[in-house]
Amino acid sequence: MSELLLNESQILMLQLLVLMLQRERTVKLSTLASRFPQPIKYNSRLKAIQRFLDLPKLCAKLLWFPLIKRWLKSEYRGTDGNRAQRRARKKLTFKSRKILLVVLDRTQWRDRNLLMVSLIWGTHALPVYWELLPKLGNSSLRQQKKVLTPVLRLLKPYPVVVIGDREFHSPKLANWLREVGVDSVLRQKKSAHIADKNTKCQALKHRGFQPGQYHFFKDVSANKEDPIHDLNLGVNWKPRYRGKGGKEPWLLLTTLSYFKLVREIYQARWESR
Repeated sequence: MSELLLNESQILMLQLLVLMLQRERTVKLSTLASRFPQPIKYNSRLKAIQRFLDLPKLCAKLLWFPLIKRWLKSEYRGTDGNRAQRRARKKLTFKSRKILLVVLDRTQWRDRNLLMVSLIWGTHALPVYWELLPKLGNSSLRQQKKVLTPVLRLLKPYPVVVIGDREFHSPKLANWLREVGVDSVLRQKKSAHIADKNTKCQALKHRGFQPGQYHFFKDVSANKEDPIHDLNLGVNWKPRYRGKGGKEPWLLLTTLSYFKLVREIYQARWESR
């Protein structure tokens, strides 16, 4: 494993760059090189930083994943041996159940399009893995699987729920996650077609949901063509008062069976930063 580690000078370079990123709040190489605390000329500092950032060993899987793995191990230490904690995990809350909430998100800035997987911890979203997409616009199912796969492998010992906003509404994504043993809560577009035991397949915008209504439909089928079966749909539309409140409902396609838990998990996605 020694060939995977940074040497002493590389570790020092990494520490300095992290401190500078926190202080300068920029990733512009020219700015970092001009202020980098190294007694050499500017061009030499710039080339040194570029060489460091080009190191094959400088990647999330080799450097970042072991830190997350160790951190999770310390957080979960002793959980299984405590009877009180085992009883608490039966409650319908993701915190008491020790569920890890994984958020799939995408950020586009100028000509950069970044697909990101983060881990919610308290009110923070901790970046775990990311991929630069080759073009602008929404990600594909194949790209979503690619960025999720190493993260799910890293978190395999723990119960995980993947959360996605309307870009990641695909029932095929929910089905793939279910096949690999992971639950999901994916917000749907109003144009999504859903069928349940009492209603034929139709767009959710035609279901007549109103502010203040909460519904949970079990064993629904999603997609008009090539439907995915045995999913659940939670509808959460906060009431409006004096013009304030929910402007539109949360339409949440999920493999989880408890509406309270589904609503709490999706709420945590918006409370994290």
